[in-house]
Amino acid sequence: MNENNSKAFLLTNSDYSYTNKLMSYLLNTPDRDWKSYFSYIVIDAQKPAFFGSGTILRQVNQKTGTLRIGSHIGPLKKGSVYAGGSCDVFSSMIGAKGKDVLYVGDHIFGDILKSKKYKGWRTFLVVPELNQELHVWTDKRELYDQLQYLDGLVSALYRNLDSSTKEIPNIKHLQKSIRGVSHEMDMSYGMMGSLFRSGSRQTFFAGQVTMYADLYSATFLNLLYYPFSYMFRAPPILMPHESTVEHIEGKPDPSESYMANRSRSVNEQDSFSDEVEAARPSKRRNSLVPHLRADTPRELTHLHDVPDSSSDTDDEDAEGKPTFALVTDLVK
Repeated sequence: MNENNSKAFLLTNSDYSYTNKLMSYLLNTPDRDWKSYFSYIVIDAQKPAFFGSGTILRQVNQKTGTLRIGSHIGPLKKGSVYAGGSCDVFSSMIGAKGKDVLYVGDHIFGDILKSKKYKGWRTFLVVPELNQELHVWTDKRELYDQLQYLDGLVSALYRNLDSSTKEIPNIKHLQKSIRGVSHEMDMSYGMMGSLFRSGSRQTFFAGQVTMYADLYSATFLNLLYYPFSYMFRAPPILMPHESTVEHIEGKPDPSESYMANRSRSVNEQDSFSDEVEAARPSKRRNSLVPHLRADTPRELTHLHDVPDSSSDTDDEDAEGKPTFALVTDLVK
């Protein structure tokens, strides 16, 4: 890291006695002390309060483990140990903030969410359970494919229905099958189920990982397999309205309604089981609901109110260009 103009810091909620014994066991060698691996060391940080108002930054007496009197003033020295402080004070002292920092932590709220949401740090979440998750996902992938297939059967039953339909499809047997496959898939992960998935749906934890963690892995040691100049990119994620659009060659017929894709023949899709075809209610051709949208207006339909001369003077700057204000929500 030093060769690539990067620095490492240790930020922990543990006190000095525990931190010193643990890090000595992990990193100490006969010719090197564990503190030499870090440019800055902060203990007793009291996260997540560290990313807010924080506490007073004080230096630690490494011989006794006690805190020195008064707040620390001046630059942070390599080899010294500090306690408390806040993210703002710490960032100003090390000369890095926001995207300059890649913070590695194992707590989704205290480490990742707060540092990302309030300080804009790059985040790396360590999830030790990920190894087991990957093994189960590899061995039991056919269960997820089966869930996708059952979801497709449910969609097929409702494909040609609208608000004028009187018949109600019978999906109880499909719901029972979905619950059975979901339970089998959850139990494959153990008694507590998966950390990231519940059946074909993601858990709340998985949503937080997606939103606040730039990277996540079973161990930060996986970074050793990438150069410092590597640019990590997440795979594209489609929203529900985007995933329903089929990208096919050729341009769509402009005369066709935007709702017409729902009434196309099922033969254009992969055919489903005979059971679904037998349970399908009446076709859309008997529907009483129109499927036309209004034509795009080809002429002005209304006029905006013209402000008076007094407001023009207030709303324009010296060059005669209107000024704008951006209003954002405040996070409490």
